[in-house]
This record gives sequence, C-alpha cells and structure tokens, in this order.
Amino acid sequence: MESIRPGIVAFVVGAVLAVAALVPFAAYEYRRHGRLGFRRSLLAFVTLVYALALVTYTLLPLPESAAAACRVSSAPQLQAFAFLGDIEREGGISGPRSLLTNPAAVQVAFNVLLFIPLGALVRHAVLRRRVVSGLLVGAAAGFVVSLVIELTQLTGDWFLYPCSYRLFDADDLLANTAGAALGTFAAPLLTLFVGSHRVSDADAPRPVTARRRFFGILADVLAITFTTGLLSVGTALVLAVLGVEDRSPVATTPLAVGAFVAPAVQLVVVLVSGRTLGEHVIRVRPLRSPGVGQRVVRWALGSGGWAALSASSLPFSGFLAFLLAVAAVIGVWATRDHRGFASAVARLDIADDRLPPGDAADGLEARHG
Repeated sequence: MESIRPGIVAFVVGAVLAVAALVPFAAYEYRRHGRLGFRRSLLAFVTLVYALALVTYTLLPLPESAAAACRVSSAPQLQAFAFLGDIEREGGISGPRSLLTNPAAVQVAFNVLLFIPLGALVRHAVLRRRVVSGLLVGAAAGFVVSLVIELTQLTGDWFLYPCSYRLFDADDLLANTAGAALGTFAAPLLTLFVGSHRVSDADAPRPVTARRRFFGILADVLAITFTTGLLSVGTALVLAVLGVEDRSPVATTPLAVGAFVAPAVQLVVVLVSGRTLGEHVIRVRPLRSPGVGQRVVRWALGSGGWAALSASSLPFSGFLAFLLAVAAVIGVWATRDHRGFASAVARLDIADDRLPPGDAADGLEARHG
C-alpha cells in the first residue's frame, strides 16, 4: 500500500487541479485548436497526473519529524553504475524471470520506466518530427528533472529537514535519463493518439452544437463555484487569524457578501460584452449587439441569476435556482440553434464569434426568413 500511495495522491490532487484548470485550459484550446478535443484534454490530464506523480514519489512518505529524517539519513551514492554490483549481490540475472525477482534490477527498471513518459511528452510537445533533436532534448529534460529530484532528496526537501531522508543516487540520474531518451521513440504514439490538427484551422467558424453550449454552461458554473469557494476559504482564514468567532456578525457578514461577488462579476462581464464568461470560453457571441435590458435578462435567467439565488437566503430562492438550472439544461435542446433558455427569453440569437457579423446575420435570415 505504501508503494502505491504516492500514485493515489497524485491522481486525486491531479483530478482536483484538472477541474480547477478546466476553464482556462478550454479557453486556450478553443483559441489554439478551434475546439476542445477529448484526446488532447485526456493527454493534458495524464501529463498533469504524471508530473504530480514525480513530485509525490520524490517527497512521500514524509518523515514524522526532523529527528526521524536524520535517523534514516544516508550518505549520497556518487559512483556511476554501482547498480551492477547491487544486482550481482542480489543473485545476478540468469534469465528474464530473474529481472522480476532481483530487487536491484527491479529498482533500475522502475527508474527507467518512470521517465519514459517524460521523454515522450517532451518530444511530442516540441520536436515531434525530429528524431535526433527530439532524442537529445528528451534526454536533457530527463537529466534536468532527475537532477532536481535528486537534489531535493539530498537537501532534505531544500532544507525543510535538517537531514536527507531519501538517498541521492548517481545511478538514478543515469536510469532516469536513459528512460527519457527511450521515451522519445514513443512520441509518435502520442501524436497518433491525439491526431493531427492544423493550427490554421483554429480561426475557422464551427457549428454551435448542444455539447458546446453545455460546456459553456459548465464553464460558467465552475468559474462561479471556484471563485466563491476561494473567497470563502480566504475570508475564513483571515478571520481565523484575527481570532474572530465563527458565529459573530463580523464573521458571517463578509462570508455572506462574498457569495455574491462571483455573480456580480458575471453581471459586469455580460453588461460589458453581451455574453457570459462561459460563452467567451467556447467562442459564442450574440448575433447582434444586445441592449442593456437584454443583457440584464441574459444574466438574470442564466448562470448569474442562478448563482445569486443560490447565495440568497430569501424564501424559495433555492427552489428558483433549481428551476433555472433545469430550464438551462432543457433550453439547450429545446431552443433554436441551441441558444438556451436565457438567450431565448432575452430574444438573442447566437453564433460562433469567428463568423463575420454579416455572414452570421445572412445565415439566420436564410434559415428563418
């Protein structure tokens, strides 16, 4: 269990960070590639979890105290290829099966395998079409990352502990670098998985689909929820440091007011631009510039109104927020061009923001005129 715990921590933390980063990542993808691709998103998530796994396997388990760190401290192993002697002392290698039963051989193999993804990811990101240059860059990246890891272990997490509780091993540098170099040859598999997509297509208009609209709603909800959560946690920490009692008005008032900050920011965004943050992310805009009243209605019957009602303590506010959420989901399917409930009530038609205004208006008239 101890051996897989760092991996579990990396996956759980990675999942939380992935949700938190989903909105800016989606905005980048829509502008870089023109859409949010599932395979690219999956690769980005795997990359995040892998990076966290390198961190957790480097640091965990942490010593219970400084004294405990010093009890397990050992001198750095600076001799290259010392693992060959370790393998021989453990019984050597007499066949393929012994590779799995010799602890020293397993350790070397693990260090090689651990860095294969790094080499593949580095070459895929920067030099996917160049074998030799990709090999050199991947190996260099593996060496640098491995060196940072080994120095972190040597310095007791950069002097957070008075002693090194993990072994600095020169052989780990060699094995990790070799793994990264080997990984560069697996980069074409990542390219095959993700698929080719020309960046020049990013500015080509795309249909406003129901899936795209649902993601816009999700982006609004995530942005509002995380903003409110961060404000609440930050306010609570400040109040705790100041020694304010939880139930006093000095504590409850800022927390209550803070819940309306995100809906207010969304209102400003809609009043200024005519569309929500989520619609900015998925590159959808009103077909024609809406009036102030239409913008207010768009906010009140959309994610902004839902968030304000959810934060309110007025009678039936929670029920009304639920009704707005249901209307938003149904509206994506039931309204023209998937414009949604709020836009339909506000009498707003929508289009891809990469479509020239004249072309969008002509297309609407052709469909409904």
